[in-house]
Amino acid sequence: MRDILNFDRDELGSVLENEFNLPGYRAKQLIQWLYRYRVRSFEDMTNISKDLRNKLTEQFRIFRPELETVQVSRDGSRKFLFRMEDGSLIESVLIKQPTRFTLCISSQVGCAIACQFCRTGKMGLKRHLETREIIGQVLAVQDAIEELKTSENPPEQFQNIVFMGMGEPFHNLENVIRSVKLLNDEMGVNFSSRKITVSTSGLVPAIRQFGEAFAETGGANLAISLNATTDEVRTKVMPINKRWPLEELLGALKEFPLRSRKRITIEYVMLKGVNDSDADLDRLPKILKGIPVKINLIPYNDNSGLGFESSEESKVNRWQDVLLDQLWGPLYYRAL
Repeated sequence: MRDILNFDRDELGSVLENEFNLPGYRAKQLIQWLYRYRVRSFEDMTNISKDLRNKLTEQFRIFRPELETVQVSRDGSRKFLFRMEDGSLIESVLIKQPTRFTLCISSQVGCAIACQFCRTGKMGLKRHLETREIIGQVLAVQDAIEELKTSENPPEQFQNIVFMGMGEPFHNLENVIRSVKLLNDEMGVNFSSRKITVSTSGLVPAIRQFGEAFAETGGANLAISLNATTDEVRTKVMPINKRWPLEELLGALKEFPLRSRKRITIEYVMLKGVNDSDADLDRLPKILKGIPVKINLIPYNDNSGLGFESSEESKVNRWQDVLLDQLWGPLYYRAL
């Protein structure tokens, strides 16, 4: 059976018109039931005819990943381990921030990019997640939060979504684009394009395709995992740089269509003795000149066991101060 969560609103409209001889606008009702009310059965769609509910039940199903475990950190963040129908395991993380919660979701089982500082990269790519498996993470976490409302110190519903979990989102571009459309849909999940961020290690053709897909609507914010200021260092820690070196990547960012007041997020994981020299600090604003960005300096997780260490906190703070001092109008921002 087909899973209805694999279709965005336009695709559902085509199904209703071509297979059920119904007007395509009825897809709005289905989107609302599936994503706003998060129903698990077509029988619960009470303003849809019994005949249509029966037809939908015969041909479609409504997916949810199986929640395996939940780990709660001291600050209230939660890591959800989900099991897919083929037994694959993926993670979603509900991140507690000072004023809000952000949900970090996965786009693949494993990852083919092989960044040297990333544990998921050591897995290799197992497979892409389908749209239903990407969007299903969002719905499952929303369900879990609702169920925890009466518990002690329950989490709040998240206000932001980031594609920064397992996998390279732009390596699974079709399903990520469809997922973003579903998240944007005002009849369903209804997340503004400013509240969604998709991160990539630098797949230049996919960056251009993503920009074209959402040139008019915005879709989602773009984040780039940069992590180096020279090709030599970036290739060592991110092998994808061999295929699309910094000049090509930065060229694509200069051409990326941005709506008013939007910025590209530059993620820079601070690796002690690797990418945190004074020369790197001097180069970073220079190579980003002309690109509307905000910079997110990320202390590395020393517990990864991959042979890297985080830069000292004092150095991270000095980088922040220097970058803020070199503002060109509104060009540079430190991500909150």
